Amino acid sequence: MKAIIKYAFPLVLLFTGIQVSSSAETEPALIADKAVKSLLLDIEMLESGRLVTVGERGHILLSDDQGIEWRQVPVPTREQLTAVDFLDDKRGIAVGFSQTILMTNDGGESWQLTHNEESFEQPALFDVQFITNEKIVAVGSYGLYLESNDGGENWESREIEGLADYYGFFSHFYSIQKITDDYWVMAGEKFIDGVDEDGFETSSALAAETRDGGETWQKLPTPYDGSFFGIEVDDKGYLYVYGLRGNLYISKDAGQSWQGQFLSTASGFHDMAILDENRWVLVGTGGALVYKTLTSTDIKKRKDLKGRAAVVAVDEDTLVVVGDGGIERLNLSQQ
Repeated sequence: MKAIIKYAFPLVLLFTGIQVSSSAETEPALIADKAVKSLLLDIEMLESGRLVTVGERGHILLSDDQGIEWRQVPVPTREQLTAVDFLDDKRGIAVGFSQTILMTNDGGESWQLTHNEESFEQPALFDVQFITNEKIVAVGSYGLYLESNDGGENWESREIEGLADYYGFFSHFYSIQKITDDYWVMAGEKFIDGVDEDGFETSSALAAETRDGGETWQKLPTPYDGSFFGIEVDDKGYLYVYGLRGNLYISKDAGQSWQGQFLSTASGFHDMAILDENRWVLVGTGGALVYKTLTSTDIKKRKDLKGRAAVVAVDEDTLVVVGDGGIERLNLSQQ
């Protein structure tokens, strides 16, 4: 999201145009009756079935009944939270603006602030991934890359030289996925990859991999010159990257080649849930929801066109979706 400023700071600005404060919000989040209807940007389902969602003003909400009832929990910040990940039913992490990092050891009931840094150059974290019990990686704006090797207590900033553009600058890193302890993939904003014979800059969407546990990263060739907002991998090892203007690409050879998927929508895609080997769901701007089966592709939007940011499947036919309209619980058989 960021060749154009309106796409720059992910879903927050894509959805609502909210102005993000440059000062760290160190006060605790307010417990709000309407938090379930507030802007929520990510959702995670734990092994126990608990759902944890995060979003604006430091809101974190939990559900233990597949998304029917929700309760907000205390959080020591009012920063916009953009992503959440859990290692198991107890240990979790949430990240957001002002490089905010929160940790939990009780399944999301309570949260502790372990990192917060004001930075005009790299103001926000957009995704986070537990790699092992001790190693965690968080990525964000303008090449922001934070790494912890002690379970989230301390964080080190790294510059990933292999992902710099033609001029040595960095685009935004939006999504990181662990495939094995050593093999991870990343997707992000388009970057300038060269200058043609007429002197015009050329661009490519960012997809990248590491095969050595993050020591080195390499860009993957992509056929798209826009931005990717997310990357997923299925049980067969196929990679899916998705982003602006309805673009979805699938690779069956670890990113060496890609097949574009024609989807009759111009919505940007923000999250994907792979349901089984024949079914997947994408959600995005304008309230888009794409449901793909072996025999059909169904595309629908919210009537109010409020953006959808993230999705999880709680059973084979039920989705919980979060976004600009808060929390939705959808039955695929009724879509």
